[in-house]
Amino acid sequence: MIAMKTINKFYLPAVLLIMQIAIACPVLAQDDSEKLDKIRSESGVDPTRVMSRAGYTLLIYDLPADDGQINNRLSLNLGVNRWSFSAKYDLVMKRSTEAGVGFNSGFGDMKFSVLNAFFVKGKNALAGAVEFSLPSGKEGISSQYFTATPSLTYSYTINPTLFFAVQPQFTFDLMKDPMYPSLRILTVRTFLAKFTRTGYFFVFEPRPIVDFENDDFDLIISPIIGKALGGGFNLIGLAEIPTSKSGIDKFGVLYQFGFNKSF
Repeated sequence: MIAMKTINKFYLPAVLLIMQIAIACPVLAQDDSEKLDKIRSESGVDPTRVMSRAGYTLLIYDLPADDGQINNRLSLNLGVNRWSFSAKYDLVMKRSTEAGVGFNSGFGDMKFSVLNAFFVKGKNALAGAVEFSLPSGKEGISSQYFTATPSLTYSYTINPTLFFAVQPQFTFDLMKDPMYPSLRILTVRTFLAKFTRTGYFFVFEPRPIVDFENDDFDLIISPIIGKALGGGFNLIGLAEIPTSKSGIDKFGVLYQFGFNKSF
C-alpha cells in the first residue's frame, strides 16, 4: 500500500503532464501552420494566395558598359474573395552614356493586372491572370509597347513550410509603332519557396525565356530572400541574373529591394 501511494505521488503528476503536452502539441502545430500560411499569403510570393497589399520597390539595373538604370516602383494590390486587381507604376532614372549629361528621368510603363484563384483545394491551387503594360512614358524611358501577358499559375503545397509553383506566361504586343518589331515571348516561372517559423522566406526561381521573334533563349536565375516583420510588413530582396552572354549584354543584372504592407 505504501509503495502504491509512493508511485501515485511521484508518477501521477508526470503522467498528467505528459497528457497535457500530448493534447497541446496538435494545437501548437495548428498555430504554427496558421502562422506559416499567413506569412506565405502576405509575402506575395504565391500568386494563388489573394491578399490586399501596397508596396515600394527599388530596382537597380546593372547594365553593360557605362549604362545604368534605377526604377522607383509603387504597387497596389486589392484582393476581393479570390479576385486580385493590381497596378504598378515606375519612376525611371536612366544614366546617359554621354559624358556630362547625367540622368534622364521620367515615368515608365504603367502595368495593371487581373487575377482569379479559381481553384484552391487541399494542397493544390490554380490561378489565371492577365497583365497589361501601357507605354505611359517618353521614348527612351518606357518600352513604347502596349502589351498583354496572360498567365496560368499552379502551386502545390509540399508541407506547411514548403511549396512549389509553376507559371507559364506569354507576352505579345497589342499596339506599337510600325517600325518596332513584334513581341512574342514565352516565360516559364518555376519557383520553390521555403518559409520559416521565424518569419524568413527563401525562394529559388529559374526562369527560362523564349523570344520567338528573335529566335533567342535565355535562362534567368533569381534567388529571393524576405522577412516578415509582423503587422503585415515584409522586407524583400532579390536578384535576376541572365545565364547567357546575350542576356547579360542586353539586360544586365537586376537587383531589387523593397517592402510591402498587407491589409
